[in-house]
Amino acid sequence: MAQYIATPSWLGRFFTRIKQVSIEQSMLVIDFRDNTNLQFRLSDFSNFSMLRNRLFSAEINLSDLNNTCISFLNKGQADVLSKALNHYFANSLEQKINKAKTQLKQYALDEFLRDSSIEILNKTVFSLSKNYAYNQTLWQQHLSPVSIKFLSILSRTPKVTDAVAQLRHKYEQKQLTLRDNFYNNVESNPLTIEQRLAVIRDNDKNLVLAAAGTGKTSVMVAKSLDLIDRDIATPDQILVLAYNKAAAEELKERFIKRAGQANLSMTPPVILTFHALGLTLLRNAKKSTELSVFASDALQLKSWFTTWLSEQMQANSAFLKSFVDLLYEPVDIFSVKNSAEDEHCVRVNEYKSLTGHKVKSYQELLISNWLHLHSVEHEYKPAYKMKQCVGPGDTRLNKQYFSFYLPKYNIYLDHYDIDRQSNTPSGINKEHYNEHIALKCELYKKDNTIFLETFHFNWLEGKLEQRLGKLLKQHNVALTPLGDDKIFALLTNSGQLQQEAEKYLKCLQAIRVEQLTNTQIKQRIKQSGFKNHQRYAAMLITIHDAYTHELSRQNAIDFDDMVIHATQVVKKGEFSVPWSHILVDEFQDISGARMAFLNTLINKGTGIRFTAVGDDWQAIYRFSGGNLALTTRFEELVGSHSLTVLQKTFRYNNSISDVAGRFVMQNPEQYKKHITTHVQVSTPQVILLDDQYKGAKSLEVKVQQIISTIQKNDATASIAVLSRYRFMLNRVEEHLKNKKQTNTLHFWTLHGAKGLEADYGIIIGFEQGKLGFPSNNQNNVLLESLLPVQDSFTHSEERRLLYVGITRAKHKTYLIADPHACSVFIKELVNDDYPIEVASTLFNLSSG
Repeated sequence: MAQYIATPSWLGRFFTRIKQVSIEQSMLVIDFRDNTNLQFRLSDFSNFSMLRNRLFSAEINLSDLNNTCISFLNKGQADVLSKALNHYFANSLEQKINKAKTQLKQYALDEFLRDSSIEILNKTVFSLSKNYAYNQTLWQQHLSPVSIKFLSILSRTPKVTDAVAQLRHKYEQKQLTLRDNFYNNVESNPLTIEQRLAVIRDNDKNLVLAAAGTGKTSVMVAKSLDLIDRDIATPDQILVLAYNKAAAEELKERFIKRAGQANLSMTPPVILTFHALGLTLLRNAKKSTELSVFASDALQLKSWFTTWLSEQMQANSAFLKSFVDLLYEPVDIFSVKNSAEDEHCVRVNEYKSLTGHKVKSYQELLISNWLHLHSVEHEYKPAYKMKQCVGPGDTRLNKQYFSFYLPKYNIYLDHYDIDRQSNTPSGINKEHYNEHIALKCELYKKDNTIFLETFHFNWLEGKLEQRLGKLLKQHNVALTPLGDDKIFALLTNSGQLQQEAEKYLKCLQAIRVEQLTNTQIKQRIKQSGFKNHQRYAAMLITIHDAYTHELSRQNAIDFDDMVIHATQVVKKGEFSVPWSHILVDEFQDISGARMAFLNTLINKGTGIRFTAVGDDWQAIYRFSGGNLALTTRFEELVGSHSLTVLQKTFRYNNSISDVAGRFVMQNPEQYKKHITTHVQVSTPQVILLDDQYKGAKSLEVKVQQIISTIQKNDATASIAVLSRYRFMLNRVEEHLKNKKQTNTLHFWTLHGAKGLEADYGIIIGFEQGKLGFPSNNQNNVLLESLLPVQDSFTHSEERRLLYVGITRAKHKTYLIADPHACSVFIKELVNDDYPIEVASTLFNLSSG
């Protein structure tokens, strides 16, 4: 390049250090008098230079990052230099604009604009638009009309977010037109607009939110076929992950069938479960894949664990004591806020002592167990016959109950729920309660009755057992510790050993699925508010260590190891990720471990595009590690993405949709969806009936009556009887066994019904209690602390479970409920005027 030089004006000789400014090849060089210099790459300039003439000199403003200003230059030389700079920049800019056109076509017109491509376009395209808008007149003087037209179009949308949205919309509309025939024929029915958009959108991360019957499987199949048909990916570059083996097989069959229907000759993509994928990767990396017998035989696992637990208890007194102490989670009745919560606490926590006594509080449980472990025979809540009244006509204590009675020593023992200031728990009148204590003490003294007292504050201060021992020794009660063998026999014969083994096995499963470290185990239990959190954590860590040691002894892995070990194989670079697209079905039920596996695959792969397909309204597998937050907080926990919501269903009618959708969306944590149905009806198709027959509860007869009614109107229809619990279904199925049926009958648990459908649905079991619906069974609070955190909305997962149940039916759903022990779900449906048909006056009476 010819050199252009500008030197300081005569005035500049006094006010600037600059010796000269010159263009040397592709550099602008400022030389200073002290023989130093400053150099700029001309290609780094983002805009034209601007020449400003002053009275005795000129200045050139550059468009570098610092907006450098070169002052006190000779006017004539500065003019020539500035024109040379702008000429060079114009040529460079034309090249940049041509590159921008190419990249815009590559990243936004020929494919769906991905989030990762936006940064590229920011540097090469959107920045040009921004600079052009800053000084349009100068750009128009130096650039070609074709380039100016391109820049003018870009500058009409100055905000990058708006430009991205417009480019994506333009691409979607183009594909909707070009691929119309494909979308019309790839499935048995033409894809809906929402389904088509879900297929087209190919961001780095994509979330497709469905509702029951909106065709998410169709999207999975159509998207795979579309990628292959358009030569975006080959079958072996597409990985489809299904929730279980049956779903994987169904996807393969659907793919082959739909490919043939669309006259496409191609092999299916890679369709696997997470476990099968893990196994494939481990084999590829030549790692051990010997599967433990525990993985395929739950009875073997239960047998091993029960044996291990028994051996530990028989060999280690400290372990045995810890096991007994942890049979029940400590509950401080003073932490209960109101009487309703107290009632719930009592209902959920049914304490059964080692002697078989059903006691009312955790503290009474400790007392009963301590007495038994020290060979002290005792009765619970014995009636006390008074020898005399406290005062004339005073009948307040005519019939009194003590907490415990020691018949061998004729000693009574009472435990009082008061703190050191004689305060009482919420819902108990302090004055009356303490007056009651005083009256009892007065009575016992007049009767010369030996009575002992313990208080809630003894337990709070960790001195309950100490006080018990001191009081009993003072009255010469023999305290003989029960032998470990007898304690073990007692636990075994009472069934508590087996019950606790099942509890801890579920906790072990949660630890494995969630990939919890020892530190995380401690943190989760502590955060759940467990009083004995350190001892529970120690117990679980010991159990987990024993389990992993047993797997090592077998030189085998379990299903969780397939995911855990495969993740490590990918992290270490022992497997090269070949896929360009990963599609995951039933994403709402994904666990933290599986998500970690996915993230590792995505991060170690090259430009992988990830599509999650699921329905947050049908997230019902938290008990097996499903982490719904990964769906409801996708942006925060997974990343920036394109969202498509499937909102048209062909399965059920608008009546079923309105009831089920309104019910599940009461939870603000759920996505809001506006479901439209292909089938429209004008009358309610969700029917509420009581479970009474001739004035008595008879669920089986009521189901039989409904089936008979359906049979008369639709003899070939399929009917599904659904329940929260299998035992209820077994009872109904047994009752119907010898009844003549023309219809196809299914008996599904609500969890097992997911993904299934029938013409008519009959949901049973709506009542209160632990085995009611919604279930209040929270016995395994330890397991709850280990599972993924769920939202705080009451009965959130049970609510989703009912949504699943209602939406299994194509035509009509019947709800059979107990009107006398009314489920809170039924109360809501009736009291909040849901559009259902209430076919029983008993509910009107109970809700009124």
